[in-house]
Amino acid sequence: MAVSVKSVIEKPGLLPPPKSRRVPAIGYALWEENCHVLDDPALNAVEITFERADDPLRRGRYLGERDFDYVSVHALKLSPASPEPPARVYLDALRALAEENGAVAVSDHLGFTRDGDGGVEIGHFAPPPFTTAALDATCRNLDLIQGYFRGLPFYLENIASLFRFRGEMSEAEFLTRVLERTGCGWLLDVTNLYANARNHGYDASGFLRQVVPTATRLQMHLSGGYFDAEAGLYMDSHSRPVPAEVWNLYHEALLLSRGKVDAVFIERDQDFPDEAGWRVEVRQARGIADAVEAEP
Repeated sequence: MAVSVKSVIEKPGLLPPPKSRRVPAIGYALWEENCHVLDDPALNAVEITFERADDPLRRGRYLGERDFDYVSVHALKLSPASPEPPARVYLDALRALAEENGAVAVSDHLGFTRDGDGGVEIGHFAPPPFTTAALDATCRNLDLIQGYFRGLPFYLENIASLFRFRGEMSEAEFLTRVLERTGCGWLLDVTNLYANARNHGYDASGFLRQVVPTATRLQMHLSGGYFDAEAGLYMDSHSRPVPAEVWNLYHEALLLSRGKVDAVFIERDQDFPDEAGWRVEVRQARGIADAVEAEP
């Protein structure tokens, strides 16, 4: 019998005893504001945002003396869908931070932030046009990135986008072809998927069923946003608690990808909660994952 997601969410304190190397590893995208809950027994992973940690004035390891089962470094400017590959200086700095903190994985977004190496940064992620030319460029860049980080799995994140370029294929087909051709992992941002499905009128469950079988390994992101009534769009703002719709989609994604999910990270970039708020979400994420693991 399937375990109700609602029952897990309503009883977040009912967790099994902590055990080492629990899979998937679950944690937070690291901020100073959530450092005080990193001892929670539900949590055994952390995601470091490279741009936040890459401070030339910082002395010592970014994680300090803390140790986690799973550390991942999340980049913002590899720009895999750009027409040109990332600069070597960026790759070198990213690898140095990963090695310093004992990271076991690296990730970035399926999109572009500039028009080429050294090009002007546009300040946000733009989706690629879902064309054969963009597919070829993205796969070339990913082959280079994965060759550089040999030994560290790389995960590509689906992004939330408020517009679409006219293309030759759907986002799900484009992502599936990228995963097939490069063998990289998928960083499934569950909230981004929910936002795009809601804003662009497609079925999130169908997207999962199409892409998950191709992914050999996954990470996941969870976050909260809001519906902007004036724009008529759902905004993935990382500023609210994870909504019930996203928890349900997370449960479905875990069922479909059972045995392939390495880590789950909750993102909260603004309007930070109190300590109870931090703890309840990571325990919900752990409770749902453990319930899925226990299902026959």
